[in-house]
Amino acid sequence: MSTPEDIRGHYVRVGGTRVFYDELGEGQPLVCVHTAGASSLEYQYALPLYAEQGFHAYALDLPGHSRSYPVGWEAHRSIHQHAEFVHAFVQTLGLANPVITGCSIGGDITLDYAAHHWREMAAGIAMEGLGRSPTFPSPKDMTHPAWTPGWQDMMERAAVESLGRGVSEEKREELRWQHRNAQVSAVGDLVAWAAHDVLASLGQVQCPMLVVRGEDDFWVPRELADETARALPKGEVLHLPDVGHYPMFEAPALVARFTGDFCRKHGILRG
Repeated sequence: MSTPEDIRGHYVRVGGTRVFYDELGEGQPLVCVHTAGASSLEYQYALPLYAEQGFHAYALDLPGHSRSYPVGWEAHRSIHQHAEFVHAFVQTLGLANPVITGCSIGGDITLDYAAHHWREMAAGIAMEGLGRSPTFPSPKDMTHPAWTPGWQDMMERAAVESLGRGVSEEKREELRWQHRNAQVSAVGDLVAWAAHDVLASLGQVQCPMLVVRGEDDFWVPRELADETARALPKGEVLHLPDVGHYPMFEAPALVARFTGDFCRKHGILRG
C-alpha cells in the first residue's frame, strides 16, 4: 500500500514557467487541481488511494502557487487561464485522455477544461465546482494593506470554516498552514471564481462528468451543483453528507472510491 511518502515530486517547464507537480501510481492518467491559493499538498492523502484504484495521478501547483512560478510574474485572473494552463501541462507531459479532477476553483477549472477540450479527456470530476460560481464577491483590491489588512486572516478562516464539521483539529491546522501567505495568488483565484460562467457551453461536453458537492460547504449551493449536472449531457451529481469544501483532503478514501467507481462505470478503468 502506498503512502504520502511514496509521492514523487518533479519540475517541468510549461508556458514559459517552472511548474511543480506530484506524481504517484500507474495506469489511467488522473490530473488533480487544487483550490484557491493552495497547492498540490491538498492531494497528498488522496494520491496513494487514487494509485490503488488504478490511476497514475498527477497533482500540480498552479502558476503562482507554492512551488510554481507565475507566468510572466502575473497572477492568473480567470478560470479559463488556469484551465488552458492545465491543458498545456497535460500536453507537455504527453498524457493521453486523462481524467481531470479538481476542487473549488479546481472544480471550475475542470468544467472549463471540459467545455473546451472534452474530446481530449476521458472524464471529468468537478468537486465543489460549478458551471457558474457567483458565490463570492470579486476581491480585486483585497491585497492592498491599507484597505484590507486582515485579508490573510480572512483566507485562513474561509478555508477552515468551510471544512466539514467532523474534520480533526490536526487537519484544520494543516489546511490553515497551507493557506497562509497565499493571499496574492488567492485574490486572482477568487476574482476568477466570481466571474466564472461556462454553463451555456456545457451542453457540448460529451464525456462523462461527475459534479460533487459536500453538504457542509456553504460556498457551493445545492441548486447550482444540480444546475451544473443538468447542463451536462452525461452529467451526474453527488452530494456528500458530513463533508465540506475540501473532499479530497477531508475524506480521501471516499473520494478515491467514488472516482474509481465512476471511471469503472464508464469503462475508463477495468475491474
